[in-house]
Amino acid sequence: MRNYSFRQGLIEAIKADTLSLTAWQAGVYGWMAIAIFLIFGRELDKAGPVFWFMMQIAMGCGFITSYPVNWWLIRKGVKEPM
Repeated sequence: MRNYSFRQGLIEAIKADTLSLTAWQAGVYGWMAIAIFLIFGRELDKAGPVFWFMMQIAMGCGFITSYPVNWWLIRKGVKEPM
């Protein structure tokens, strides 16, 4: 959309997505670590509803941790608002 060359576009995508996805994963993995190690004290059955409910909460935590990063990237012009 910005008329970048393939290489420039790839570099810009890596900059935007690396920061954004790293922040999201920090929230998801952080919550799942809390759930597994502190709340339940054991590994959860991945076919069970408790695991998937915890994953839903983890997705919300990922949203919360990635929101400020995405806001900053949009403000700096690295990402475009949707």
